[in-house]
Amino acid sequence: MCTGGVYVERIRILNVYVDKVSLNEVKEEIFNAIEKREKKHIVYLNALKIYEINKDPLIKKAINEAEFILADGVPLVWVSKLFNNPLPGRVNGTDLFELLLEECGKRSRSVYFLGSREQVLLKMIDYIKEKHPKLRIAGYRNGYFTDIDDERIINEINASKADILFIGISSPKKEVWANKHKNRITVPIIKGVGGSFDVLAGTVSRAPKWMQKCGLEWLHRVIKEPKRMLKRYLITNSYFLYLTIKYLIARKDR
Repeated sequence: MCTGGVYVERIRILNVYVDKVSLNEVKEEIFNAIEKREKKHIVYLNALKIYEINKDPLIKKAINEAEFILADGVPLVWVSKLFNNPLPGRVNGTDLFELLLEECGKRSRSVYFLGSREQVLLKMIDYIKEKHPKLRIAGYRNGYFTDIDDERIINEINASKADILFIGISSPKKEVWANKHKNRITVPIIKGVGGSFDVLAGTVSRAPKWMQKCGLEWLHRVIKEPKRMLKRYLITNSYFLYLTIKYLIARKDR
């Protein structure tokens, strides 16, 4: 797949697609696309997304049709090595979000934030304005809306003339919503950020660096929110392990 300046190879692991690309390569391709006003929808793969892809055809379609499918899970990087098709490394969603905010400030680019609660958005914007004073915030809107509101929201986003739209809505809604409307949205870059709004607002803490490097961010979330996260990660991590074993056995039987 040619994305402008760099050829990005899209590979298949555990019967899902993912792009062999590094954090810095993605960053440069994003700003190349902004210059050319080329549409890029950026999505992420981890154990949860792989589970959703195999259960929901709408999320599978949204992921597969994205211009960038990034590996946001250390286990996925490990598994790519098992199948002798190693990814360059993890491209973490929050890390890329913060990197893009920094670069947008340096390059006088503008952003639009869609998602989360109003008070979280305002806290995050205060933090961003202090850290990146040259960044232009073209607009924002909370994530509480229905299909009836779509037309108005799209018009507001387009009127902002932002360079990047960051969507902080839960998965799979953000991927499906972006894929459904991306051809009507004039902002060149559409990027889901998951819970990154909460992280920058200071309402949710990230896992320590050592847990991030070891692929244990999920455990940090379980410890912080056991009622909400324990069942989810038991299901998705077990499914990821099942798929890994299944395709390793299938490869040996060839």
